[in-house]
Formats: sequence, structure tokens, C-alpha cells
Amino acid sequence: MKYETMIWSGCSMTMGYGIIEDNPDNGKVKKDNPVQWTHPKFYELFPDVKTYGEAMEAVKQTTYPMQLGKKLGLKTYNLAVGGSGIEVQLKALTSFLLNTKIDYSKTLFCYQIPQLSRVELLNNLDKPKAEMDKFTFHPFNGYLIDSTPDLKNFFINHFDFDYYTAKHLMRLVEYKGFLKSKGIDSIFFGEINQFKYEEKTDEFMQNNMLNFNPWSHEDVKFPSWKALIKELDMKNPSKGYEITTLKQDGYGDDMHYSPNGHRQLAEIYERFLKD
Repeated sequence: MKYETMIWSGCSMTMGYGIIEDNPDNGKVKKDNPVQWTHPKFYELFPDVKTYGEAMEAVKQTTYPMQLGKKLGLKTYNLAVGGSGIEVQLKALTSFLLNTKIDYSKTLFCYQIPQLSRVELLNNLDKPKAEMDKFTFHPFNGYLIDSTPDLKNFFINHFDFDYYTAKHLMRLVEYKGFLKSKGIDSIFFGEINQFKYEEKTDEFMQNNMLNFNPWSHEDVKFPSWKALIKELDMKNPSKGYEITTLKQDGYGDDMHYSPNGHRQLAEIYERFLKD
């Protein structure tokens, strides 16, 4: 294998969410505090962990990207951000690339594409810029929709699932070109059937995605769903496999992967990359 470095990004599915829980008192990560709020099952896996920082590092090493890196003998970075969309994830990746000395020609970037309709928003705009909040809007999480009048207004009057999905697909195509310009090979992994992009009509794309008013550009047409997907060349090597969830292994979460699930994924991706 010509690579020396492998970089992964994605959402909570890749970050290892659920193996350890946040402090229920404030939801924040306190690296120096005891891990008294961790799921009891965690101690069976990591009995020697004493601090939250140690716990987070233990979870990180459990994730499928890190296990995969060990199998392939590659220096591996897992930059996944739980609960985030592509805006947050690509900012993290760009910051990493611009501040880390690595040989781009020997680097492989792997991206677990998150829910594409997630949008990063600003809050508290009346405060100084340093005090503004940034958070990711999840269109299917009712508790966020109802949390503030402003957020509810955004969802009702300014949000469209197809618009942001198509916009972010285009953003990924552009970013793939950026990676190529740096000499970085990339693979995009996506659950295409989750949103059935290929079954969507292109009428919405042509009528709503481009608006050059007051100029007219009749020769410019927004790509079809299929064209964007084809350009990304998304892969899904885990399709057809039943990956173990946290709930199946005794945790409470029935969506995210358990440590066994991460092990399964590492084996699946190892076979895929070697092939």
C-alpha cells in the first residue's frame, strides 16, 4: 500500500458516540473529572480508566477508523465530530490539513457522509462575535425545532430538505476537487438508499438550486442528483451486513455502533481497501 497516513471524518457513527456518555449535570466534557457518569458497560472494556480524558482516548482507539489503521499499519487520524454536518466536518478537516505536516501524496482521506440536510447555524447574534454560539441544526430532531422561536422560524420559513441536501452534495463534489488538487486520494462512503437520491426528480434541482438574477445564464444548469452522486463515486462496503448496535450489546442506544460493531466495520473496510 502506497499510503502512510489515513484521515477519517464523519459524524457520531465514526466518532464512537454512545460508548461513553457526557456528564449529565452539564453535558460538557471535563477531562480531569472522574468517569462516574459513564455507562457501566464501559468499565468492562476499560477497567483501568480513571479520568474523562483517558476514557475519551480509549473510546477513540475503539472506533473502526483507528482499528482499521492498526490493521493496515497506517498513521490514522479520526476527525469525526458527533452531531455535526458537512460544514463543521470539512472546516475541521481543512484546519487539520493546513496545520499538520503530512505527505499529501501518501495520504488517504475517507469520509463517512453524515445526514446531508444538517445545517450549521449561529445563535446569539446580538453578542460580540467571540460569544456567538454555533450549533448544528437537525431537521428531524423535534426538541431542536421547538427549543427557540428563532429556530422554529428557520425550520418553518427557511429550511428545505432537498435544497440543503443538494447544496451539500455539491459542496462535497467541490471539496473532492480540493483534495485532488492537493494530491490527496479520497473515498466517500455514503448510505445512498437512506435518502433515495437517485429516485428524486431533477425538476427541483433546475428550478430552485440556481438563481443568477438579475442576470440570465440559460446555458448553466444545476447537475442532476445522479450526476452529483456519480461524481462523488460513493462507496458502501457495509451494505448487506448487520452491524452490531450499542443496544444489541447491552447499551441503551439502538442506532450507533457498539465496540463489536466498530470491530466488524474495521474488518469490512480492511477487505474493501485491500481489494
